[in-house]
Amino acid sequence: MPKLPVFLRSLLATALLLPGAHALAAPAPGDVVTGFHDVLIGNMKQGATLGCSGRSSRIATAVDGSFDLPYLASRVMRRQWKTLTPEQQARFITTFRELVLATYASQFSAFGGEKFETLATRELADGTRQVNAKLTPGSGNSVNFDYVLREVDGQWRIVNVVADGVSDLAIRASQYDKAFKSVGFDGLLKQIESQTAANRTGC
Repeated sequence: MPKLPVFLRSLLATALLLPGAHALAAPAPGDVVTGFHDVLIGNMKQGATLGCSGRSSRIATAVDGSFDLPYLASRVMRRQWKTLTPEQQARFITTFRELVLATYASQFSAFGGEKFETLATRELADGTRQVNAKLTPGSGNSVNFDYVLREVDGQWRIVNVVADGVSDLAIRASQYDKAFKSVGFDGLLKQIESQTAANRTGC
């Protein structure tokens, strides 16, 4: 082994003693959002080639890596979540995940010159982060997005998406609460499955 200069040996020794020196830094909240948008744009550009199943497969990897779906599922069910058995909770997470994948695969299926921009990130009072982003279509008005992310096991995960001031979480929570009270848990799952199937038909 070649003999290293003293200053290089000292620098290497110092680096090895630093906490986490061997670990890659976790992506920042803005990077998580940018990475997710990159997958959406890629799906749109290759929409016809990939088809619905191909886009769904790609977005599945991105959603599982960028979103905290179990947490989202619990939040969207509100107070009803604690009344569910562990088996019911698992069924809901699976059903809800399929809806999310079908929605993204159908809504982002063709490219028309769209462009995503990741803008400012700020810390919220509860320790979460809000990432502002903008979608500029090939024609028409732009859409502003606010992504809320929380830290899970050292990784930032999306837990809400607000488009032009409208919270997807709040809308779904209200809809699901009414459905649960009206048709029960199994009836709610059937409604979500029907919506998923409709999205895939239009995919």
